[in-house]
Amino acid sequence: MGVTVRRPPSWVVSLLLWALAGCGGDVTSTQSPAAEIGESRSEIRIANSLSTDALVLNAIGTNGTATTLLATSSLDSLFDGTAFGGHPHISRQLHDPDARKFMEYLVSCALGPSQVLAYFDPTPSSGGPRLWGGKAGLCTKWLTSPPSQECLNRVSACLLSRNNALGRRVELSIRGEVQGAPSVFYLEPVTRPAEYDPSTAQKLASFATCAMGESGAQRNCGWTAHGIGRCTAGATVWAGAGGAVACPGASLGASAGSRMVLRVCSGVVGCNTGADTLLGEGDGSCAGTDPVVSFTCPAEGYYSVMTAPWDSADSGVASVATTSTAVQAYALSEAQVYGMREGAFYGNIFDRKALATEVYVEEQRYGDQLKYVVVGDQVEIQGAIYRKMYSCYDPSWVSGSAYSTHRVCALPNSGANCAATVTGPCWGTATNPQAGKCEVNDGTMVPGDGDYERCRDNLNRLWLEPVTTFLHESCGAVEGSDVPKLCERSRRVRGKY
Repeated sequence: MGVTVRRPPSWVVSLLLWALAGCGGDVTSTQSPAAEIGESRSEIRIANSLSTDALVLNAIGTNGTATTLLATSSLDSLFDGTAFGGHPHISRQLHDPDARKFMEYLVSCALGPSQVLAYFDPTPSSGGPRLWGGKAGLCTKWLTSPPSQECLNRVSACLLSRNNALGRRVELSIRGEVQGAPSVFYLEPVTRPAEYDPSTAQKLASFATCAMGESGAQRNCGWTAHGIGRCTAGATVWAGAGGAVACPGASLGASAGSRMVLRVCSGVVGCNTGADTLLGEGDGSCAGTDPVVSFTCPAEGYYSVMTAPWDSADSGVASVATTSTAVQAYALSEAQVYGMREGAFYGNIFDRKALATEVYVEEQRYGDQLKYVVVGDQVEIQGAIYRKMYSCYDPSWVSGSAYSTHRVCALPNSGANCAATVTGPCWGTATNPQAGKCEVNDGTMVPGDGDYERCRDNLNRLWLEPVTTFLHESCGAVEGSDVPKLCERSRRVRGKY
């Protein structure tokens, strides 16, 4: 068995379905939003690395039959960890690797950290039973019950917020409101460094379990992400877990349980030993074994601290403290690290009548050989493929429309194969206060978190389940030769949107 991707017949290329009037936000549910969420409480600091191409042209999200099944069924009734289980139409579409990636992100948005969904990967050489894991917990009851329209809208918004044209991994803080469940979109009081390489989207080796007993601060396994700090560029900074800054001198921080080691990296992502972002490592100080690391604050003004037992077979706890020759702070909150408001995402992916094209997997037999061919993923559609998905941008972007087009379109220079329609600024400006697409600039459930609420599309329909994204750096989610212009923002104070 093999999988082939081919250009579809002309009738598939020309297929253009229309978006009907009406809005998911107007549909009522038989359950309260809080009941659909369940007891989930997970920080929604989440990765953006789903490529736009995979989001808009895959055999589940862009397949009318599959989206209808998802919208009307529990997830566990459609997927199964065995080769012959699950719904046959869904199982066939899983021969498309982009469909599997789409479902990985759907499950991550919908289910909570303690939930998993079993499925069978049909890849001939490396397939088998697999699990998708939950994270955000926006629709936890979907695992065992059909979702409400509000659930579908929340998950749609989450999916859209997590795509970018090149699939580069970017950490996001996503914020919003679920009536009756204020803990769903809570902000971490202390946020941890990211554990994935932004370029490859692969987990850094240092955060994996050590295969055998390894020791020292230079090993690339068995580390834990501890905290993020902000400092004055060029200043000297010390991070300690019981070591002394000067000999003799008072201890900075503390260690307990076993001998500990420290590693410090520039930015908000951890690192491996030898990486360009490595600022320093420490396994002792003065004549003792409690660690301290001295480093120069990088130009970007942020650093990440990692901790580990000196011996990977041991267990211990490091209480990290920091000091500097200039202004600095450590153990920053999610709001402090991700303080740049990007915009809002809203709509409904799961409406087959609002698909601009279709992708599907076709069985083809060549003698005794059965092949599965992905049909329809090579098209170029002007504008949005999901005709009921929308994005508005924060008015602080100097070129908000251009930025958002690069954010949601697989082919941004031509405005084609977009995951959503860019509707305009989310909030009005001093010169044009009526231009904003959202009625609320900061939802009341978590005052000060900066979530847009009650947002309208280009037909003035109201959507009640938007998610608002916050970035650490302005250029994180877009790439290209014109990125410096796209990333320009009007002057503002970090953490004040």
